Amino acid sequence: MLIDKIQNQKEILDERDYAIPSYITDNLKYPPYDWQREALENFLINEKLRSKLLKKGQTLPPNHLMFNMATGSGKTLVMAALILYYYKQGYRNFIFFVNQNAILGKTQANFIDTKHTKYLFKENVIIDGKRVAFREVDMFSDFCDDVQIKFTTIQKLHNDIYKESENSVLLSDLQKRDVILFGDEAHHLNASTAKKKQASLSDEISFIGELKDSAKEDDIERSWEHTVCHCILNKDDENQKKNRNALLEFTATIPNTSEVLQKYEDKIIIKFELKDFVEAGCTKHIRLVRSNLALKKRILQALLLNWYRYRIALKLGISNFKPVILFRSKTIENSKADCRVFIELCKSVTASDFNFVHNLSKINMPADDTIPLLYTVDDNIFERILLYLKESKCSFENVADYIRENFQERTIIITNSKTNKTKKEKTDSEIDRLLNSLEDYGNHIRAIFTVQRLTEGWDVLNLYDIVRLYTGRDTDTKTHKAGTSTTSEVQLIGRGVRYFPFVYNDMPVNRRKFDDDIGNELRILEEFYFHSDEDHRYISELSNELKNRGLMTEKRTQKIFPVKPKQQEILNGMYLFVNDRIENPARRLKKLPDNFQNLSPFEYRIATSQYSEIRKVDFQKEDTYIAAESGTFNTEVLKVSDIPMHIKYKAIHRVNANAASYYSFENIRCRFNVQSMEAFLDFIKDIKIRLTHDTDKYENLPNKKMLEMCENFFTYLQKELEQFDKPYKGTDFRLVKFSDIFSFDQQKGKICFTKERLISIDEQAPETQENKTLEKELRIADWYALDAFWGTSEERNLIQFIKDRKSNLLINYDSFQLLRNEEVYKIFDFDTGRGFQPDFLLFLHGKVGNPNAYYQVFIEPKGTHLAGDDNDGWKQDFLEEISRRYGTEHIVMERNSSYVLIGLPFFNTEDKGLKSKFTENFEKTILPRH
Repeated sequence: MLIDKIQNQKEILDERDYAIPSYITDNLKYPPYDWQREALENFLINEKLRSKLLKKGQTLPPNHLMFNMATGSGKTLVMAALILYYYKQGYRNFIFFVNQNAILGKTQANFIDTKHTKYLFKENVIIDGKRVAFREVDMFSDFCDDVQIKFTTIQKLHNDIYKESENSVLLSDLQKRDVILFGDEAHHLNASTAKKKQASLSDEISFIGELKDSAKEDDIERSWEHTVCHCILNKDDENQKKNRNALLEFTATIPNTSEVLQKYEDKIIIKFELKDFVEAGCTKHIRLVRSNLALKKRILQALLLNWYRYRIALKLGISNFKPVILFRSKTIENSKADCRVFIELCKSVTASDFNFVHNLSKINMPADDTIPLLYTVDDNIFERILLYLKESKCSFENVADYIRENFQERTIIITNSKTNKTKKEKTDSEIDRLLNSLEDYGNHIRAIFTVQRLTEGWDVLNLYDIVRLYTGRDTDTKTHKAGTSTTSEVQLIGRGVRYFPFVYNDMPVNRRKFDDDIGNELRILEEFYFHSDEDHRYISELSNELKNRGLMTEKRTQKIFPVKPKQQEILNGMYLFVNDRIENPARRLKKLPDNFQNLSPFEYRIATSQYSEIRKVDFQKEDTYIAAESGTFNTEVLKVSDIPMHIKYKAIHRVNANAASYYSFENIRCRFNVQSMEAFLDFIKDIKIRLTHDTDKYENLPNKKMLEMCENFFTYLQKELEQFDKPYKGTDFRLVKFSDIFSFDQQKGKICFTKERLISIDEQAPETQENKTLEKELRIADWYALDAFWGTSEERNLIQFIKDRKSNLLINYDSFQLLRNEEVYKIFDFDTGRGFQPDFLLFLHGKVGNPNAYYQVFIEPKGTHLAGDDNDGWKQDFLEEISRRYGTEHIVMERNSSYVLIGLPFFNTEDKGLKSKFTENFEKTILPRH
């Protein structure tokens, strides 16, 4: 397997050998997730392996790779990164193809539409000091140095080649070029592979001719392998030595047949399946809502949840939050009829229609229920909604008003074009546009009625409910496998569980935030609900399919971490050090940072004469540039102030794509102590530019060339200035009474210290038994504050470290407590306001010679891989700064008692240096000799 070979290489190579180049990371709009980084790193390792073989004179087939990545895991961002990579290698021609027109539109927006919210590149893409544009083309040009992308379906690509009509891409032209092909939803590429046995592709599959609109799906899918692999990628097997093409396939699902699996043995570059995506915390959590309610009440139940989600998001301050509901019908005619009924229901809904909800709050699931409690909906959510109505002084009349206002004919869409006369659902371009931009501010759609249309190629983040409007199942009675309806419903759920990102404290925006706090009311924003009738066999079949796909895993379970009653009494009588994050009053820079004095000049090269720099083209080698003898280049060092003002203004205007751009005046005024853009340009006037050009002096350079240089300069400057932007800071610590801020049950206005978390338990793993054994021991330990435990190996090692020093601690202090911080208590870095939650708080009471002394100690166990400066090193710096500012030399007095705050270095038992540093600090600070 290629992926195994790459993993072996990773263990041998230095990380720098496969580091993702800055020309990729600097030009992507979003930083890649861990699995996207792994995909790109694996790709780069494979490129190195191929390069070594080519240098040895081996003839290799064109690069053909498979990226097996889950739906919603960010395949398109990986494609964007690969486009940047291949551009750097000299490629200019790219083909993106797929089996559905609908998928094309969203990908065009990702790669081409700079104004679209889902555009994946930075405002200005700069490679080798040159601005790169992305162009959609029908035919490739030899006179364009930008990225040229042809977006097409396999059917259209096949027909374009077959018919060779005017303005269509010609096979003969493609076979002369170096082309990178991206195949999305590539499991359709394997219709022929799945059926063939021993014959070679070129022997078995003939060119099947033009594909008509009435072509069978088998013929369309068969054309993928022949047209793409044989004709384009392999150039009909002609001159393979000079073939630099590459085919990069992307799919969430590789067909599970021996022929297909054998085909991809040497092609799979990354395997990140749906179960991996779920475990990474990047999906909504699924809950099944089943009941014997009449259809009308089932719909009202979903609408009530929609209202509640909206209100919770409004309370959090999430702008433009529009939770969408999808209603699934059995046939197109049913869908149209169901939509009409829904519109009438929403028009006439009243508060009394929701009286049935009071009974829902008394429902309990049976003890022998086949669905794990974690994935079902019981009475808790409806109890919570009723409590919210009471506390917020709302009524069901408010719910009815919301429904009448938000669910009208204009806010509802049916996934079937009005002009479609066939029996199969078909959407038009406007429907596709609305479906692929549901999160956008200007998109008004709140409900979708569909049959089968959205099971593939649909990107949506704000779908929160699917309501199944029909009953029954279509299980295969012979094989007992799930029927096509259930399978397509699981595919739909797979689309709906994509996570809706939102900001909450300092938590990651794009990941679930409340697996460790599942009682939090905001968790409703991380849950996806599937509504159906109470059909035991259907529910069992559905849940089995969800488990098979990795959308349900029974390894995670709910666990409560309460504080022991006696410890609650102690904590309630204590004072605690806390600090806050505030806006940084010194954020607005009054002058350039001192580091800018040593900043290397921005370097740029301009050639104005066609004779100064000549492009020498050799089709057998990479293009090279040579300077003609008549061309002379001069180098001058300029200051920003030397550039004409009108050029600087125009450059800023061009790099500002929208109001959120770095150089918009609102953002400039937030970051710098200036009152006008002119003042900002004066602020940066002394920054240097080293300009190489072919004129006698820079003043004679054409304005167009100077403008291009200026745009590139401002993009460079932004990266340098962003390093010094500090919008927040952490305040000094102050003492507060514990009971004024924290509680041990849910109390309005207080932070609850009792946490309920989702944890993964693998009964076969050794650490599971270690955690259970330690938990049993800690429950009877009078010095451990919680009545439960589940932790990492380093956290278990820390507890052992404290146990080993228990007698010494009790010699120096009257008593002590170790409190595991279950992500409740947060502190903020003085310099930047970054927050983190130290894993443990050690409280020491009544030091020898001073019975009224109290110590609060922060302890953070940390794995070696996270302890460095590139990861969590700043946390250790912050902890050490706490000890310097407070510590034993800076005692705080409160009510005749002395309080000391200490931050210890990271606790780590693997690294000798970290282990020694922690132990020395602990012994010196906590257990000093008398």
